[in-house]
Amino acid sequence: MYKALLRRKLTLHEQPGNMRCIYCTHFRNSPDYLEQEIKGLNTLSSGHASVRKDDGICLKNDVYLSARDWCEKFERPDSNDILTA
Repeated sequence: MYKALLRRKLTLHEQPGNMRCIYCTHFRNSPDYLEQEIKGLNTLSSGHASVRKDDGICLKNDVYLSARDWCEKFERPDSNDILTA
């Protein structure tokens, strides 16, 4: 299992920067959205916390992850979609 994780991390650096989660249509990372989806988050801190940086939720894979991550399900948003950073 750890070898697979390591392999994935090594591959992460080989991906073009514009294919990362932050640019994917499935990625949501607005503080208000995170507070709504992660019940109790605002009792520990808030969706605006600096330690969260730009982490968010992937709607396609149903996971919380870094905006710098990527996967093979990456899709560019339509030009009408608005990305929230």
